Amino acid sequence: MKHLFSPLLPRDPLQGPVLVLAAHPDDEVIGAGAMLAWHALRGHEVVVVHATDGAKGDPGAREHDIRAVRRREGVEALARLGVGAPQHWDLPDGDLPEHMVELTARIAAVMQATQPRTLYSFHAGEAHRDHRAIAAATAAAAHALPADCRCLLYGVTFTPSGGTLFDVTDTYQRCYQALQAYGSQNAYIDLPGMSEHRCRAAVANVDVPGVLYGEQFLDLRPQELAAVHQLQDAFFRRVQREDA
Repeated sequence: MKHLFSPLLPRDPLQGPVLVLAAHPDDEVIGAGAMLAWHALRGHEVVVVHATDGAKGDPGAREHDIRAVRRREGVEALARLGVGAPQHWDLPDGDLPEHMVELTARIAAVMQATQPRTLYSFHAGEAHRDHRAIAAATAAAAHALPADCRCLLYGVTFTPSGGTLFDVTDTYQRCYQALQAYGSQNAYIDLPGMSEHRCRAAVANVDVPGVLYGEQFLDLRPQELAAVHQLQDAFFRRVQREDA
């Protein structure tokens, strides 16, 4: 039996254009913010999608218009990473599984329009139903991706096990600062602090001097997405006792 530590791989082979699929403003920064900052520094075109309107992100009703606030915060956070404003699809927050046909069609269309060489989307083990819906729609739309696209699946509620690890020590502070832009969400949860714990923990098994922060992904090709999604989805439904 071999060791199965996540390999620490170089970032240089990653190419643009880059397509990033997120359910809510902040998902992509939590899961891949330091890598997106690296892509921006490399001059890669980065297209970010926020699929929902973020309307359920203010359970305490602190804001007059949480949709507008989260939209502004999302634009500012991406700017701090060096990335342009996202596409806003404004699908209903919390209800993406009820819009799977439209969601899958939109994802296929943006894949065809962008022709990404690198894709960031959710892995199937996420807990939030909107995240799981995007993971499923990404797998269903994978036929629209270029065959050589590198598909890096990230986590927000869970860090994906296995996969690939990238050293993001040089760009992590940009991610931290981007998460500070989400004032409406930091009123409920410390996103920068949570991120720092995640990215430090990701390199716990890396015995390389100077590697202090990492981001971890499932690292797949388009033709692998559907089969891996099916296996992961079945596994997580079982261990999380979804039917119970």
